[in-house]
Amino acid sequence: MKPAQGGSPERIYGMDVWRGALLTTGLIVHCAALSDITAFNMIEDASHLCRMEAFFTISGFFAALTIGKAEPADWIRRRLVMLLVPLAVGLAAAVPLSHVLIADLAKQPGFMGGYLPWQPSDWHMHMWFLIALALYVPLTFALQAQDRRVEAFGRFAARRPLSTVAALWVAGLGASLAIWATGKALHVVGLQSIAFLLRQTTYFCFFYALGHAAFRVQAVRDLLLSPPRAVYAVAVMLAILDLAAVAVIADGKLRMLIFFVARPIVGFAVTSLVFRSAFSLRHCHKWQADLSNASYTIYLLHVPAILGLLWLLYPTGIGPWQAMAVIAPVALLILYYFHLLVVRRSSLLLLLLNGRRKATRKTATAR
Repeated sequence: MKPAQGGSPERIYGMDVWRGALLTTGLIVHCAALSDITAFNMIEDASHLCRMEAFFTISGFFAALTIGKAEPADWIRRRLVMLLVPLAVGLAAAVPLSHVLIADLAKQPGFMGGYLPWQPSDWHMHMWFLIALALYVPLTFALQAQDRRVEAFGRFAARRPLSTVAALWVAGLGASLAIWATGKALHVVGLQSIAFLLRQTTYFCFFYALGHAAFRVQAVRDLLLSPPRAVYAVAVMLAILDLAAVAVIADGKLRMLIFFVARPIVGFAVTSLVFRSAFSLRHCHKWQADLSNASYTIYLLHVPAILGLLWLLYPTGIGPWQAMAVIAPVALLILYYFHLLVVRRSSLLLLLLNGRRKATRKTATAR
């Protein structure tokens, strides 16, 4: 099957910009995780409703774009290096350092570390998305081989766009509920991290597959770029309901159920807006390109950077809002300039933190 033509240039700069922005926003979200107050909980919840849905859809789109440009073995090798080398560095360095900082902060009077999203049993922490993308490598080849089914999905999306979105909604909700129930059993035997990985990987594969299909079939791309207006209306209502539940509902199970119901449709609606913005971007400013290129370094190292700054500031008695106002921009600037001034100038660091080789003048010209 040939990829969809209209609007499928060799390089879609808006996709790069948004992929970097979605990763970098994780730094702000995880700064909000440092305090258990309602406003910060709502920031986290808003992110969990849509941020990674858009990210994985873009990842699936780029996977479909790149897989046709190389031999299968070369694509697999490059893909796994890009994912598994930074993952290994993160698990060997960033995660242990983060746990050391959390353990030391826990000794500070009044520090409530129990609400942090990272606990001692969490061996992957924020690296889970790299594991998910690595597991999606065989999924990419499976999707690539399903020409007829992908085309049939495109025809269905063209004829019944609202039914297509509803089907994705039901699939995402069903997967979330089924894996949540399975995860409860895994929690009993102490496998919380495995339960989390299972839930995330299963749920986000629908969005990854959607992005893959959007590159290959024009009708699917059209659905993402111009879904029925009812999708946006329902998404707004469910997002308001979910955020209100965070603020006023104490029952954790009820809040989780509302979240599961809202998440697929809100995620789809926001992903649609991201794609519309990405395809409308005709020019990429240098700072946007630099931030996009630095986003993997920022995301890989942002948790120990946040915790390190908190470790330095906590004895001063800094409050949660002041901590957010200081730690988020300082951590972002430190990691951004660390990438620009150090990482991208070093072939070794670029490989270890980004899974990429430093582009030579010859390869840069070829691109």
